[in-house]
Amino acid sequence: MHDSSPINPQCPIARSLDRVGEWWSMLILREAFLGASRFDQFQKNLGIAPNMLTRRLQTLVANGLLEKRPYSTRPLRHEYVLTAAGQDFRPVLWTIMAWGNQHFAPEGPAIQLVDSATGAPAEPMLVDRHTGRPLTYPAFRVVAGPAADARTKARYPTWPATAPATAAATAPTPNPTESAAAPTGAAA
Repeated sequence: MHDSSPINPQCPIARSLDRVGEWWSMLILREAFLGASRFDQFQKNLGIAPNMLTRRLQTLVANGLLEKRPYSTRPLRHEYVLTAAGQDFRPVLWTIMAWGNQHFAPEGPAIQLVDSATGAPAEPMLVDRHTGRPLTYPAFRVVAGPAADARTKARYPTWPATAPATAAATAPTPNPTESAAAPTGAAA
């Protein structure tokens, strides 16, 4: 996070937004997922000013979401390739897209997520990797983690050490249909 940021640096949401929260950055990542890798491709697809694109690409490289690689030595030209961290952002964009389609597209989706094999529309759903249960409130909530400092512990509740075993014993068994339909790590 930037040194001047007033936000708690332990917050993973603040840390993430510090790296990709600027809207041009997310659109650049979207274009990278669609196959763009060169400066002129990003500029043409987005209509972004060259100086702004240069700054955003530098930031995404510095934050580890893109890797800058030379593809020509005379003249020197670079391409921008998604890193593992950048690839891990794909489901985040899919979720933002689905949320936007649901709440801000009264005319219906202009783009949508589909099953690559069947073409059937797909809808992102967050599930717990261990149980397959949908991550919904109040069944799940945010608590202070093991690395939390005093400020974070004061802001977020902690979970008693004995509660996870009790919660697991009383948790409802996931619906087999929901578990089978729940994505476990959608392919790119």
